[in-house]
Amino acid sequence: MQPQQRIVWICLAVILFTSVVWFEAVVLPADYMFIWRWTESQVIYESLITVGFLVAAIVGYFLLRKGAGDWEQWKIVRLGIMIWIAMLALLTLFSLYVYTLGNQHVADAYEGDGFEITAMGSVNEQEGVGEFFVVMSCDFRGFYKRVIYLDRVVGIDDVKFKWDNGELRASYQLEGRELRDTLIEVDELYAQCLRSDSERPIE
Repeated sequence: MQPQQRIVWICLAVILFTSVVWFEAVVLPADYMFIWRWTESQVIYESLITVGFLVAAIVGYFLLRKGAGDWEQWKIVRLGIMIWIAMLALLTLFSLYVYTLGNQHVADAYEGDGFEITAMGSVNEQEGVGEFFVVMSCDFRGFYKRVIYLDRVVGIDDVKFKWDNGELRASYQLEGRELRDTLIEVDELYAQCLRSDSERPIE
């Protein structure tokens, strides 16, 4: 095999091996998230991406084997690769376990002109209460969108949005009783969202 061909196979293998490291940094534009983040489809897409990292590493192994040829150091290199693939396999299993275990759901959503406000969280079945995040998504561009964090509430089991006297309000509830009512300044928050002028929510 020509040296140039070996270099190509080895470079492709390294790219595939390290995809878990560079994927979001390269694919995601600054201040943007994937369109499926903070939706009920997030679990499916994130699981597929995690499995994709493992598959990419396995394909990378065969490409590197092709490029390595008769390397004397191949046995040592192979050991390191096997350890890396094993770590990715553990990461994949752990991620799938977490995604399957979590019961994150969208409690309510309000869609406006160019933006969407979503209340997403989970409820502990034993305690009957949970934790919910309220976020605003805007500037939708293909697979991307901007997201800003609006609120985080614990000790409730539901969130409802209501339009009252020209104002959008979030009602935080427990067993059907309203515990708190919060005004959402739509216009101001929408302007902030377009500037990504907020800390990013926990994904």
